[in-house]
Amino acid sequence: MSLPLKLLAVVVAAAVFPVAAIASDALVADLEQRLSRQGADKVNEYLSGSFDMVALNESTARCELQAVSLSIQLARGSRSKAVDAHREALRAAAGSCTGFVLALLSPKEVPTFCASVSSWTVGQMARELRRRIKSIEGDELLRSTQRGKACRAAYLYELNNTRVGLRVGPAGSTPPAR
Repeated sequence: MSLPLKLLAVVVAAAVFPVAAIASDALVADLEQRLSRQGADKVNEYLSGSFDMVALNESTARCELQAVSLSIQLARGSRSKAVDAHREALRAAAGSCTGFVLALLSPKEVPTFCASVSSWTVGQMARELRRRIKSIEGDELLRSTQRGKACRAAYLYELNNTRVGLRVGPAGSTPPAR
């Protein structure tokens, strides 16, 4: 890429990203107001199938802290497609801003959010779960807290007991000793 094209790309990026951040902040602020007036189920009903849902979940997955906090509140709503979408975004965020996500959860909620993202392939799932386990083990604070331990245990359980950990052999064969 030539210098003028690089310069143009930088100028365009600088112009677009602040606008996206402002739009995200405005969306989250609007949704927080709706949440306080109407409750999680009504906000989730409003968000279902809308572009705002996509924008909120992208902000959550990028670990924008206000979006993460809002998504956790909305994920506590009654079971719906919107709740499932918030949970998926929070599972993605838990890989990047684990401590923040865990700090906002009750201990009982941790296994719900310390899980794989449904769009991962088997290979991605195995790699990402291992990376997340190592990340928790490498963080003294997470490693020593109840929520951090519960999250690590949830990831480890999923790694060993889901499609990643299951091994298929010939019918009637016994698994090799470990």
